[in-house]
Amino acid sequence: MGFYVKYKKHFVYWKYLENGEVGIVTVLHERMHHIKQFKSGET
Repeated sequence: MGFYVKYKKHFVYWKYLENGEVGIVTVLHERMHHIKQFKSGET
């Protein structure tokens, strides 16, 4: 399962890794933000 947060004009997508750490998936500017591109389980 993944999560995202908006910071100013950017979206930061992250998820918990198997070892419990947080992994940053991508950082996108709001103009590039297309949530449908990111499917659960893809890395």
